[in-house]
Amino acid sequence: MSTPAQTDFENLRARAVHYAQQASGNIWTDFNLHDPGVTLLEQTCFALSELGYQARHPIRDILTADDGTLHYPDLALYDPRLVLPGDPVTDLDLTSFLSDLPGVSRAWVRPGFRTGLYNAVVIPADQKDLDETALRDQVAGIFAEKRPLATDLDKIAIARHRDTVLSCTLHVTATANPERVAARFYYHVAAILRGRPYQAASSQAATREDVYNTPELFYRPPAETTDTLPEIDAHLSRLRAILGIVDIGELAFRELPAEDAGAPLDPTFPALVLPHAADEIEVELWIGDNRLTLDHNRIHEEYIRVAAENISRAHHHLADADWSVLTDGRRRNFSRSHVDEMLPAIYRIYGSTTRQNTSIRGAQRPDGRLDSQMSQYRTAIDGQLQAMSDALAAVPKLFDADTDQGSKDPALHAQRLEILDLLLAVHGETLPAIRHTGLHCYRSIASRQDFELFWRLHYLRALPALNAARGTGPMAAQPGGFMARLGLLADISVQTERPATKMMSDLGWCLDATATEVPPDFPRRDLLMPVNPFEMLVPRDDDVEHLDEAAFRATAWWGPDGVLTPETFQRAANADAFAITPVSGGRWQVIFDSGHADAVYAVKTTEDKSEAIAFVNELRATWNALHEQSECAYLVEDILLRSSDDDFASNRCTLVLTGWTARTTLDSYRTYVSELVQQLAPSHVVIDLLWLDFPQMVTFENLRVAVAQSDSPDCSNLKAFLRDLRQVT
Repeated sequence: MSTPAQTDFENLRARAVHYAQQASGNIWTDFNLHDPGVTLLEQTCFALSELGYQARHPIRDILTADDGTLHYPDLALYDPRLVLPGDPVTDLDLTSFLSDLPGVSRAWVRPGFRTGLYNAVVIPADQKDLDETALRDQVAGIFAEKRPLATDLDKIAIARHRDTVLSCTLHVTATANPERVAARFYYHVAAILRGRPYQAASSQAATREDVYNTPELFYRPPAETTDTLPEIDAHLSRLRAILGIVDIGELAFRELPAEDAGAPLDPTFPALVLPHAADEIEVELWIGDNRLTLDHNRIHEEYIRVAAENISRAHHHLADADWSVLTDGRRRNFSRSHVDEMLPAIYRIYGSTTRQNTSIRGAQRPDGRLDSQMSQYRTAIDGQLQAMSDALAAVPKLFDADTDQGSKDPALHAQRLEILDLLLAVHGETLPAIRHTGLHCYRSIASRQDFELFWRLHYLRALPALNAARGTGPMAAQPGGFMARLGLLADISVQTERPATKMMSDLGWCLDATATEVPPDFPRRDLLMPVNPFEMLVPRDDDVEHLDEAAFRATAWWGPDGVLTPETFQRAANADAFAITPVSGGRWQVIFDSGHADAVYAVKTTEDKSEAIAFVNELRATWNALHEQSECAYLVEDILLRSSDDDFASNRCTLVLTGWTARTTLDSYRTYVSELVQQLAPSHVVIDLLWLDFPQMVTFENLRVAVAQSDSPDCSNLKAFLRDLRQVT
């Protein structure tokens, strides 16, 4: 039923007749219209063709809910304006982005002394009452938020204006408004001097082809990366397109003396000055051999109107045909009548499961055997058709990203995974294979199935933000595009305010490979084996509450003063490490098997078996939460630790990760994360991975906090610490 031809009635009938002949051993030859079997066959083909017609409805109609609304957010389908734009990744992007900031008339970004460093020159929108410190902070803050990975802003220069007078001759049409033409000419020449290109009034709306072919032209006009006087001649053809202009003579610019001779003039930019008196007008307008007289006041009025017009179309307007796609479809009704209604009356009588009276002349009561056979046939056919119709009706709910579908129905679960993978493929994404990566180290089989579903949902919902921030670096608590994607795919916290060692510190615990733990107190020979040894194993239940800190701390009494060995700590995250065993008095003992050859640890004695089972699951969940919350990744960019312009390695970063938990010590998980980093990181950036043990992470976090909290940070200690670790690994 994938193509219209396959669900056409005639095509279905021909195929059905062929199959019926094969089923009869090619002895059935009477497949003409009068044959009752052909009638039933045609009825089935007609029903299938109707379902095929419904299945070929536009996907927009099929996904429209019963209320007639297509809930795009619930389906994780996004407006193209949300999906397509991206944050700055090139010099041109950064230049155009900073130029759009409030209070900034024009800005441009240039590569600095070393690869990765940038210098910015900013032309303020208003030179009067300018707060340079606030403007620098604004530019630096926005750059830090949107900067590409392994880059930084080195210097910010505030440009000063040079008052400039324009002189030229314009030939205009006889019907032109002289002051309006002069104002338009002044406005566009001034924009060119500021580095803003001329935007014609007839600019077309953005189309999908425009966006894909020249995305840099879509939301912002192209930015020129020069602070020198632009070459006006290169723009003459566009200036001639101004309504009313026939020809343009030679243009000349004259700088006026600076009001403050001692003011810094580097960098500077030419600022066009409008005439304030009739004798200051140096732009001449001619109609043939007649020079027109211009009114400077009307030029100012028209200039304001022209500026307002250009502000209103500062960005391209979107073409509805290409961009307004989030519209509701037509809700289709997939309910259908019983198959009996598609048969002639005589067949409804003969095959009916309920005896009916009829006034048809000559009608006789059918043979009971024939009646039973036809009823069975039609019941089977009707069941198949109803299942197909129900599947179509359930499509909106099946695609709904907010539908809570657990793992109780394996077929439905597999179908939802296939649909989510399809939606991800529509976005150009493919999730990595995770079956043998150690990603499910802390999960039961049921939890793994739920994770695979909601992992896809979370990634699908995050795609607009991830794509918009692709290639950007971290900013304070914001992880940036690379780290955010890595965190979702690797199931690990990234760039969080909560230190990786915080939960351990709150418990008063630490890890020390040289520590001597209290030996196990429960000899294995004293274990009372139940009649069924499998009763010692506790089924996993992940939907339980965690133990409070005091109760949890008391269960790990084998660590003197809260000092545990990494081996025992990692063993505690293994679900099979905790078991129960009967003891005297009908009670049950919760035990922890640390791997000791002769004994186990007695954790808690309970009054009955159910209490012991509940406590084991709470203990498992708490240990797993401790391990998961201790896993974190920090990205340290060498360029941000520099003490001078040449004291860093270009395009070099260090990814610091927890390396002492049960999952992060697995070779399979480390290999998986390493491969993700290679796939996600920009090709020109080298990222070194460091898996730290607990003492090393404590040192790293202390150094990192010291750098973050200092007004004039000294990064030398942090750089030396990471350098020494890289040399060791």
